[in-house]
Amino acid sequence: MRRDEAVVVAELPVALDLLGVAVGAGCTPYLAVEVAARWAPPAVGGRLGAVPRACALGASFTEALDDVASETPRLRPLADALLASDRLGAPVGPALARLAAEERAGLRRRAEAEARTVPVRLLFPLVFLVLPAFGLLTVVPTLVGGLTRP
Repeated sequence: MRRDEAVVVAELPVALDLLGVAVGAGCTPYLAVEVAARWAPPAVGGRLGAVPRACALGASFTEALDDVASETPRLRPLADALLASDRLGAPVGPALARLAAEERAGLRRRAEAEARTVPVRLLFPLVFLVLPAFGLLTVVPTLVGGLTRP
């Protein structure tokens, strides 16, 4: 996973929660994106900030969201939920809450997978540094002492 994508993945649940709060407060999807772009963490906020800027230059909300989603594929489910709400008037709050829960679960799974690799990475220092030092400090003096006695 590239570094930029990893940062977006880490920040996405917060941005989804911000969008959910804005929509729950009565904002339209466009206004919710504006609010989230202003208050979201920098990586996701910058990408969401491209939507109002594109709309100010004459692009439609749909086109702007599609452009952002095509540049950052991790934002495609978010864009689809917002577009469905904008086009059909479907409530987007539950969809945003579900997406945030899925993203958090994904982050938790990746963290657990990373934690499972720690014992394997600690094996090298144990075998090549700690065990030889233990042998030098405990076994060698005993052998030397036993061999030097008459």
